[in-house]
Amino acid sequence: MWAHKGGRAMNIRETPDLALPGPSSLVLAIIGAILAALVSKIVFREILRGRKQIRLPPGPPGEFLLGHYRTAPKDGAFKQYAKWAKEYKSDVLFFETFGTRWIVLNSLKSAVELLEKRGSIYADRPRFVMFEEMGWSPTLTWLRWGPKYHLHRRVLQPPFVKSKVAQYAAMQRREALVCCKGMLDDPLKWVTSVRRFSVAVVLGIAYGLDVDGHSSPWIKLAEDSAEAVGKSGPPGSSIMDLWPSTRYLPEWLPFMERLRYAHTWRSAIQRITKLPFKASVRKMQNATPDRDVFVHNRLAIHAENTQKGLPNDFNIEDIKGAAATILIAGNDTTAATVTLLTLYLMQNPAVQRKAQDEIDRVVGRDRLPSWDDIPQLQYARLVLHETYRMNPLSPLGIPHASVADDVYDGMLIPKGTVVYPNVWAMMHDEAVYARPFCFWPERYLSVEEGGNGEPLPVGNFGFGRRICIGRSLAENSLLIVLATMLATVEIQFPPGPDGKPAAFEPEWSFRGQAIVLPFKTSISSRTDKARELLDAELCALDKDAVTG
Repeated sequence: MWAHKGGRAMNIRETPDLALPGPSSLVLAIIGAILAALVSKIVFREILRGRKQIRLPPGPPGEFLLGHYRTAPKDGAFKQYAKWAKEYKSDVLFFETFGTRWIVLNSLKSAVELLEKRGSIYADRPRFVMFEEMGWSPTLTWLRWGPKYHLHRRVLQPPFVKSKVAQYAAMQRREALVCCKGMLDDPLKWVTSVRRFSVAVVLGIAYGLDVDGHSSPWIKLAEDSAEAVGKSGPPGSSIMDLWPSTRYLPEWLPFMERLRYAHTWRSAIQRITKLPFKASVRKMQNATPDRDVFVHNRLAIHAENTQKGLPNDFNIEDIKGAAATILIAGNDTTAATVTLLTLYLMQNPAVQRKAQDEIDRVVGRDRLPSWDDIPQLQYARLVLHETYRMNPLSPLGIPHASVADDVYDGMLIPKGTVVYPNVWAMMHDEAVYARPFCFWPERYLSVEEGGNGEPLPVGNFGFGRRICIGRSLAENSLLIVLATMLATVEIQFPPGPDGKPAAFEPEWSFRGQAIVLPFKTSISSRTDKARELLDAELCALDKDAVTG
């Protein structure tokens, strides 16, 4: 539980002295933390001394006391880690600071070997202290390996397995039609149409709520949470995660910028956890609960257990956290990927034309793509995979943690080590992908088909026992909206002074996720009939909804 004191969010379990330390206690806290770090370093060296035959992975030299705290980059860290991997000729790098140790895996080989083949050792997560400060409820993504995690996964997984996500197909297709119609009706607000699409799908699944137009408050709520998460830095990398006691230091200290960030965005996380849940409960109370809606189903089970005198291991806070996981993870990744698809189609008109030709060949121009068409749209699927490869949204993934000592390629990975998979480095490995910075969907085709026989990208949805349970749902959303965009929308660079499309490179944020910042594009109807088809299909679907 949380209260506010002096404008600072404070856990009521915390003592006031720790929440707001005075000058003397602050000095003692810092001295104590430094001594703890020194003791940890000495103990760690003594442990290593007994294992002289096993070396740690290489890495850049650290500093006295600080270790790699100032060495590890804060922005675009994935690129620097990839450079160090080449410099030190190792796909695994080692870092340490304030008693916290972490490694970075820069090759798919090391990620598969450790996170998948040895998944039982690396299924844990580190403690995400910064996210605790941001006010997250129990969330599958951040939970440590143990009974609570298994409970959340057991509850969340069934609706999202590949065989069950078909129940959401009709809703996903309708929202894809609405998205493309919105892009054509108001091209300048195309980003809002994309955000509306991603929010509408997961808000309906998690809470049974509708998104009514571009001005819906749920869109703003989702945008705020995406901003909060996207620029919070790589998970587990803040000074609070590396040195947990620093969470009690005053946020005005120069090096506590991440604590200030956490408190600034705390309200956004609280709102997206609480407000949709309250709205869903109200809807449930005023109508027959929809057992296909996650919150309705779990609250009904909770009520039934209470009536029967049975325990509710999955409590109300768990339901809130799990529903927020569906909303935040599903919305953010889908919206960001559709934005990237728009960017890459704009930057690569030949790719866009080839994908549109495939649509014309499979679907024709007298109707819009349906789910029956998706398996035949091979090139569109390759465009999506190339988008995954070019810009992994979480370049360093979500870190794992080792639960036991391990040895990989003659290198010691101590128990408790935080493990970052550098997905960006894997997807730009020149030994695997020719011209890795070139957008080339054909690379995955065989040489006989005009490609290079390169492997499809993996790692965008995680590795091993922590792989994202919503990946099938997300990929379905992306495929149907991409197919609908290709059938209805023409995407070009905006015109320059001469009236012709003027190429440019947009700005990016690499603070946490790899996010392309808002950019201008020219969007128009691909054919004269495209808008007519969109209007006709949506009108028919609305009539079916009323009569049904």
